[in-house]
Amino acid sequence: MSKLKMSCLAGAASGTAILCALATIGTAHASGFQVRETSGTLQGSSFAGMTTLSTDASTMSYNPGTVGQYDETTYSAGVTVIRPVAKAKNTLATDGSRTSIAQTGGGYKDMAQDAAVPNAHAVWKLNENINLGVSITSPWGLVTDNDSDFSGRFFGTTSKIKTVNIKPVVAYRFDNGLSIGAGPQIQRFEARLDKAVASLAGAKTEGNSSLKGDDVGYGWTAGLNWELTEATRLGLSYNSEVEHKLEGTIKFDSAAKGLLTPYTDRNATAKITTPEAVAFGMSHDLNDQWTLMGDVQWTNWNSVGELVFNYDGLINSNLATSSSTTEYYNWGTSWFGALGARYQYDENWAFTGGVAYDETPIKTRNRNVRLPDSNRYWVSFGTSYKVADWVAFNLGYTHIFADTARVDHTSAALGNYAADYEASVDIIALQANFKF
Repeated sequence: MSKLKMSCLAGAASGTAILCALATIGTAHASGFQVRETSGTLQGSSFAGMTTLSTDASTMSYNPGTVGQYDETTYSAGVTVIRPVAKAKNTLATDGSRTSIAQTGGGYKDMAQDAAVPNAHAVWKLNENINLGVSITSPWGLVTDNDSDFSGRFFGTTSKIKTVNIKPVVAYRFDNGLSIGAGPQIQRFEARLDKAVASLAGAKTEGNSSLKGDDVGYGWTAGLNWELTEATRLGLSYNSEVEHKLEGTIKFDSAAKGLLTPYTDRNATAKITTPEAVAFGMSHDLNDQWTLMGDVQWTNWNSVGELVFNYDGLINSNLATSSSTTEYYNWGTSWFGALGARYQYDENWAFTGGVAYDETPIKTRNRNVRLPDSNRYWVSFGTSYKVADWVAFNLGYTHIFADTARVDHTSAALGNYAADYEASVDIIALQANFKF
């Protein structure tokens, strides 16, 4: 291996490691709190081809079956910059029996936060039939941040989810073009949920709480990729649920601790499960230049039903039931569908495009201020440039349109909050690919 190749590989590896350490927050803009952005290559086609393409190692994040299709060792590293916008319109808020809430008919600041999401992948050729792959991504994430005095603060202010997911995969390629891959998922999950808390007696006063927890959980993944002919490929993949038992703390600010009915910091535990998903796709080469791609994915968000936080004591001595709190979500299943095309302009340049429909798992009656999710529509464009036989770069851009999302909270004690949320997302992704 030349010194130039070694330098490029070392730079990509070190840069990705730094990004993974510093930028593992994803911004929820796919269904639920999924962060779909695991490949700059697939970004340009709205992730059409995610189960069938083996153009570079980044495609293995959705289908481990593609790992067996590589004839040489390959590395891929990238970063995706996500710029979402989500604002509340037509807001209406009323006081509760324990709260005083300023009523407003105007809008609020953008509650969504920008994020940089890294990814890294590698495939090693072990022999004629067996390949080994590793994928490091951040598949689940959320960053929403409302002002501490906004009128829905008793239902949520700041919400953050961070994940790092590692998938080691072993794949076997048969002589008929079928490749099967499988391996474990090792997933670190961190969560932070803030909101205002009300006094339980006396005047309508308030403070703030911050709940944090983390865990490492385990699951598995499997998939197949089948080159039926030189022109046609099928893909099928499965990613399992990953159960997490979060351990952390709930802490209160000085205002909450100084109330007539003071709050007390406690250790906290909670269980949350990231959902299972099944994806299927097909791609077909029309000729030497044009490739058509289509994929669908089903995600089982029924795992996100209710989130129960258990504490090692009462968080408020004046409330006998305050040793635990529950947030109700009751999410369902959702579908994602993408269609795209790839055009090989010449030996070095290629262009992609795609559209997608991303269904929310959240019904209007269950939607909350932490994640005012709605159905989304993707439009994407991308390009690839091969610098040399061993190195190429991919650039992808996506704009996401979202339906208006209605949030309607009703609580006799905490008051009522209703608003229409309007959202959109701009995404740009860069991927560097190396072959040796």
